[in-house]
Amino acid sequence: MNYLIIEDEPIAAERLEEKIQALRPHWKCLQVLATGTEILEKFSTAGADLAFVDIHLGDGSSFHALDKVQSETPLIFTTAYDQYAIRAFKHNSIDYLLKPIHNDDLKRALEKFEKSGRNRVADAINWSEVLQDLKPQFKERFLVSSGERLRTVKSEDCAFFHASGKHCFLMDFEGGEHLIDYNLKELSEVLDPKRFFQINRQYIINMEAIQELQTHSKSRLMVVSKPSLGPEGIVSAERSTTFKRWLQGEL
Repeated sequence: MNYLIIEDEPIAAERLEEKIQALRPHWKCLQVLATGTEILEKFSTAGADLAFVDIHLGDGSSFHALDKVQSETPLIFTTAYDQYAIRAFKHNSIDYLLKPIHNDDLKRALEKFEKSGRNRVADAINWSEVLQDLKPQFKERFLVSSGERLRTVKSEDCAFFHASGKHCFLMDFEGGEHLIDYNLKELSEVLDPKRFFQINRQYIINMEAIQELQTHSKSRLMVVSKPSLGPEGIVSAERSTTFKRWLQGEL
């Protein structure tokens, strides 16, 4: 049995493969795909019998890429948030695993796949007809501290988020910086991907904060924003193409 892992965190992908191999040592991982672009380029021709798919990738939601891939490969979705569980059934979903993935849940998903296999596709299509109008609910506000007081900041009022060491901060459009109890990976799961984009390992930016782009070395882009991201506001080379497509509403 050959399978794919779609996951943008190398450690998470490695751990998942170890868990699968422990339960099914004769199965083979063909490759790990880390971006939506790689899904579009490699998924259909990989020849996989099954794919384990993280819903949020560094360059956007895997749903967007899967919507464009003509494939009946059964899928097992993985994510830290259960708000996407219903939408997962719009694809050829065998099961849905919440992170951190427990061995018992993974074992049950593998057994479910072995029992139903590709017959699950017909069920997925029926689910799609019923659930086609449902949309995931994205986070609308964040609770932050202001001195000795607490207040909320609407997601639409967040200019960008940035990671610094073990901490993550929210910067609002007025230039206020607030420590929040999330990391960027978690934020990518709960923010509206049409409004926010993770440009590199440190920053997720609101489209409304972007003023212009400047070309940078090695096919990278510098984001000029208000409030300013500063010299670290560079779109990584592997995300530049997808970032420009996102700005044009193509994702």
